[in-house]
Amino acid sequence: MISIIYSTLDIASTNMAHAMIQRHGFSKDGDAWRHGNVEIREINSPLVHSEFLDDLKTDILVMLSKHSSAAGIAAFTTHSTGNWGNEAKLGGTPKRLSKAAPLHMLAVLKSLSKISAEGMQAVYEATHHGPLLKTPSLFVELGGNKETVENTSLAEKEADAVMQALEAAESGAVEYSKVVIGIGGTHYPSKFSMLAIQKGYAFSHIMPKYAIFNPDGSNNLDMLDQAATLSTNAPEAAVIEWKSINAATRNIIIAKLEKIGMQYEKI
Repeated sequence: MISIIYSTLDIASTNMAHAMIQRHGFSKDGDAWRHGNVEIREINSPLVHSEFLDDLKTDILVMLSKHSSAAGIAAFTTHSTGNWGNEAKLGGTPKRLSKAAPLHMLAVLKSLSKISAEGMQAVYEATHHGPLLKTPSLFVELGGNKETVENTSLAEKEADAVMQALEAAESGAVEYSKVVIGIGGTHYPSKFSMLAIQKGYAFSHIMPKYAIFNPDGSNNLDMLDQAATLSTNAPEAAVIEWKSINAATRNIIIAKLEKIGMQYEKI
């Protein structure tokens, strides 16, 4: 069972869910809307604090959400959840990752890339914020600025794309070359996103450059142990955005990867 979750506190989340219900054959059944092996559930609290969703005992959790961007960049995004460092400002727990669903995320990213309009981008985001979940999960977001967040037409397009992606993922029709983790780059890792769209690399967790070190100088590379295991499909390798990281930092990353027995690739 796939459980799609939306929050009434979030206009983009609500618009996407309502579009799915109206356009994809869902009917009300008790406390959810259902169609086939997919259900849509409403919550009245922030998605980033919804650890209670593990109680659903579902197979996959898909959280529909608005996307916030300090630069106001309009985008369709998808990402795993968790906190790499010593803080948890937006839900979850410090230095804890949720279980990723890389093939579902890849399917979503590919589907979103096909509807990406002028001025919009379809991109992975680095792993960040809560909730901390044991159930495999992913966020699917729309926004970047107020106009995009509230755009019902874009919400409908994203809803259709996500439903198509989930159908492909559940039927085993997602074409991928390998499952990987990403290290380096920015919060919007465009190189990783293009590698996924063009070559079928399915990213589980992505550790951006800014998350490698904490303000006190300690690093979070111990978190790669979690990234290597908390995924529905075990990552085969790490992809390092080589030029985004200095040589000294690359060396300690490689040493950690060797310690956990994971190969790496440069991009």
